[in-house]
Amino acid sequence: MSARPKISRRKVVAAALDMLENGKPVKQVAAALAAYLVTNGQTRNTELYIRDIELMAAERFGVVTAYVASARELGQQARNQITKLIKNTTGAKTIEMVEHTEPELIGGVIVRTADAELDGSVRTKLRNLRSI
Repeated sequence: MSARPKISRRKVVAAALDMLENGKPVKQVAAALAAYLVTNGQTRNTELYIRDIELMAAERFGVVTAYVASARELGQQARNQITKLIKNTTGAKTIEMVEHTEPELIGGVIVRTADAELDGSVRTKLRNLRSI
């Protein structure tokens, strides 16, 4: 029995992005990636693959996914400000914003991208004051 050659995570991610770029449906690409992860015992690294997909998509297509947590639902003005901040910081052409509310933040927002985090929540500010 011969061992399979190990394929780097970046090559797997690049192949998935190539499939998307060539018009393959997202569901088909996701299924192929999931099958690869299961077959090669890499399911524990799923978050790393997702992060790499986000990073490479930003490089290749100018698309950045931003996960935004806020104490209350964001208004359009706040969305526009967050989008502008991310575009200016990353140079991205398009921002995909995934929003959810976390009342325990008290106020403010937390913005996460594949390679950065901005925590402007009241909860964190209070926590930082306690540690002084």
